[in-house]
Amino acid sequence: MIVKEVNKFMALMPLMLPKLIDSKQCVEPDIAEDSAVLYFNLEERFPIGMVMDMIDDDLDLQLLYHGSKKSEPRILHCCFFASPKLGKSMFKINLLTGTDGFVDSVAVTVYDTVDVFAEELDSDLLSHTLSFDFTEAMTSQELLSVFCKMSYET
Repeated sequence: MIVKEVNKFMALMPLMLPKLIDSKQCVEPDIAEDSAVLYFNLEERFPIGMVMDMIDDDLDLQLLYHGSKKSEPRILHCCFFASPKLGKSMFKINLLTGTDGFVDSVAVTVYDTVDVFAEELDSDLLSHTLSFDFTEAMTSQELLSVFCKMSYET
């Protein structure tokens, strides 16, 4: 079933984010039972702010967090995720920079079940809470609220 979700993602996202999601630049995915991680090497490196703007302008995604590493503040991490809606693709996009603030690859995790999606987003948020200073981030309660509203939205 996860292969179907990956195929659905790969049919649409390269059209929406061609500079970030390119099937020719996809490294061998890590496929598990309920999720698949796809790695995309970028042909051109971009500042993280520019990549965030691309994602924010072209997709209806929510920002989970954006922050700098406590031990090396020049390293930035960022995570966007698709709002969980019945029948829609469930995925998150993780960005990280080197010490120069540029992104050279994108990691996308596609999910098959909403339970795993919610659990992994919360885990990602919590793990970054310990080692990052956030510029902006949801709280675990705000994230839970997004999933609670899911059954009320069409």
